[in-house]
Amino acid sequence: MKPFRVGMVGLGLVSEAHAKGYETHPLAQIVAVCDLDEKRAEAFAVRHDVPRVYGSFDAMLADPALNAVDIATPTHLHVPMTLAAARVGRHVHCEKPFCRSVGEGLLACQAARQRGVILAVGESYVFLSSHMQARELMDAGEIGRPMQIRQRHGAWLERQIAAIHTGPTNRSWRIHPEQSGGGEYPWIFDHAVHFFSAAEYLLQDEPIAEVYAVTSQDHGGPKRQGAAHDPYTAPGVDIPIITWKYRDRARQGVWARAERLNGKYDYRRGFGTIISGETGMIEVLGEGGANLDWQGREVHLILFREGKEPVTWRFDEGGDDVWDSEISYYSRAHITQIHHFVDSALTGRDPRYKGEDGVHAVQCTLAAILSAQQGRPVRVEEVPEDFTAYGPRRPAS
Repeated sequence: MKPFRVGMVGLGLVSEAHAKGYETHPLAQIVAVCDLDEKRAEAFAVRHDVPRVYGSFDAMLADPALNAVDIATPTHLHVPMTLAAARVGRHVHCEKPFCRSVGEGLLACQAARQRGVILAVGESYVFLSSHMQARELMDAGEIGRPMQIRQRHGAWLERQIAAIHTGPTNRSWRIHPEQSGGGEYPWIFDHAVHFFSAAEYLLQDEPIAEVYAVTSQDHGGPKRQGAAHDPYTAPGVDIPIITWKYRDRARQGVWARAERLNGKYDYRRGFGTIISGETGMIEVLGEGGANLDWQGREVHLILFREGKEPVTWRFDEGGDDVWDSEISYYSRAHITQIHHFVDSALTGRDPRYKGEDGVHAVQCTLAAILSAQQGRPVRVEEVPEDFTAYGPRRPAS
């Protein structure tokens, strides 16, 4: 039997990409799966040759064969399940957003530290091949000191036929104010953790200190829908632009969204980032990215430097399993992320993106929502531990 044995709970879209990660790691094995939908769990087990199926998370946790759990359930279950797993000594890989408040997230981190287990948060933007290459170039000094981030968010367009099972059709929890954690901003709460994490990673881990969100009202007309596998529709109040300052006040960033769901057009699809340094610039595609051209050729990363010819990269990893994009977010980024989690747990080393990092990304996102609510810049440290986007609540216990 392989030394790293995992049980997976929550068998929606991302679970297929996670399963690829465990299946391709030489020391990992999926030994159990759990979902409230027994037929879904049984079908997943058949597809991935998993020996045991559970309808109860507590029952799966009691399985003595498990070393770890992979949590890909709705957001409101992340912390309670992480706490339960950590307290019985299981390593945890938990999807983002990790928590709904800073307080409940820190509680889970404390439990993991006390039991000496690895807690990794599934921040796949840190594990995209294109982003990792951009970070490597910056660490090598190719653009001098990185000073500014400009993130551009165009439409994510689906493949005509997804290459992986995209999970249940009912995903109403994603727009539920409390279950999603996002209050009246569920899309932002779900996705902005990605943007803030990438903004710090691509500026060599410089922390974000202050956030300002620009809001807009829906202009009416027919109700617009986003991706087919998600329940999002055009929001009444949108946050199409977020700006931020880093702890180093000479550095700043901006994210701007123009896509079908918020009624704005951008010819470049998916997520893309420009990092401007003192002596050069990097432009790189991320999730769902497309239409970055250089001299008539579609590329995925361009390095510009003063006095030198531009250099381009492509990451031909089979394309994406869900989006119409050559950038493999589903599944390569997730596979790399899962391999890193397994290696971290087996060696006892902190993962690249741990529980505290997931809490910080949520705190930045809550700062953006608080900024939208109050119409002012919000310092990240201002966000109280008990603040949520949907109203007062008590941390999980």
